[in-house]
Amino acid sequence: MAEEKKKILVVDDDPDFAESICSMVEDGGYTAEAAENGKEALEMLGRFRPDLILLDVMMPVMHGHRFYDELMKRPEHKDIPVILLTAVADNVTRSTYTHRDMLASDAEDYLQKPVKPEVLLKAIEDNL
Repeated sequence: MAEEKKKILVVDDDPDFAESICSMVEDGGYTAEAAENGKEALEMLGRFRPDLILLDVMMPVMHGHRFYDELMKRPEHKDIPVILLTAVADNVTRSTYTHRDMLASDAEDYLQKPVKPEVLLKAIEDNL
């Protein structure tokens, strides 16, 4: 029997970017699903238990830091590794988020958008 593929949840409000990341992840041998914001991602956790979450920070409805805080309150989900994948550096003058915020979070890793496929897949591999 074939081994089940690891599941990755991509949380990003840019549908084109999310689709691109899902394609990279699937090309790397994983299963991927996408959510447009933290609220939708929390709702998906009941039916799609990811092995890892790729999380944008700047999103409408529920931003990444709030999603992460909510995730950590759920005993059944708080062990899921989270990699922050964000363009904060490009938006630092318009954003309330900074690199310091990213580094201060308890997420397993932090990657800058845009990300090269080999960098993304290495980070996923290192955190699964």
